[in-house]
Amino acid sequence: LIIVLSIVAFLLIATVLGGVIALNQYCKTKDYTVISTSDNVTLVAHRGMRSVAPENTTASFAESGKHGYWGAECDVYRTKDGVWIISHDSHTYRMMDKSAFIEKKTYEELMDMNVDNGVNIDKYEDLKICSLEEYLDICKKYNMTPVIELKGKNNTEYYSEIVDLANQFEVNPVYISFHIENLQTMRRLTQCKMYYLVQKISEDDIQDAKSIENCGIDFNGNKDKNFKSDIIKKCQDAGLELGAWTINEEDALQKLEQYGITLITTDCIEYAK
Repeated sequence: LIIVLSIVAFLLIATVLGGVIALNQYCKTKDYTVISTSDNVTLVAHRGMRSVAPENTTASFAESGKHGYWGAECDVYRTKDGVWIISHDSHTYRMMDKSAFIEKKTYEELMDMNVDNGVNIDKYEDLKICSLEEYLDICKKYNMTPVIELKGKNNTEYYSEIVDLANQFEVNPVYISFHIENLQTMRRLTQCKMYYLVQKISEDDIQDAKSIENCGIDFNGNKDKNFKSDIIKKCQDAGLELGAWTINEEDALQKLEQYGITLITTDCIEYAK
């Protein structure tokens, strides 16, 4: 019995430590920037400029604007009381000092939490979760294109609220999602540009993107499989605009340029001054 209990205890400790290590790796991002040598790229700051400030916060979006990015990408969820806020994850465990599912909390409850993770977090005291309104206001201030990822498959019936906010701030967002149904829903509300997010481009992805007016494909530019066939050419022949994510190295950027892909989402590449 003692041996069995020891084994169980060891496995539990290993599981917890494994989770901590995995979380630590997931939280890491580059804490430096790479200067692009190209004059032909359109750069989107991934979750804001998360190489210099905590991701998806007012700080990271403001840094994106100060550094002249064409666009700033964000991820949206809707709170229990109907406020659209910015977070990559549906849960606060990774970025906040308290643990909760965002969609099960009110905005006021979320405002009781503080961001406690991310690059240079020590420079930002009392940093709070960012609302969609705050994000759009920053984008307008710096003349950045809002690039809004529609997360999950929840709350599609409230997408009109997002469109209304964009109209209120007089900005013209780009909408992106891994869920084609989200883009189909949003297309019924707006004519804004859209991109279908995919890991590895397939023939079905091409057909899905083509089924939505003014929709391109934004793919993982680090997946070798996307370059080992003629799938990129098939996209281009189908008239689809292409973007790539998340590109953080100059050689990867140059490779994409050779394929004619210049819309680049990045954690750390920035324009030359």
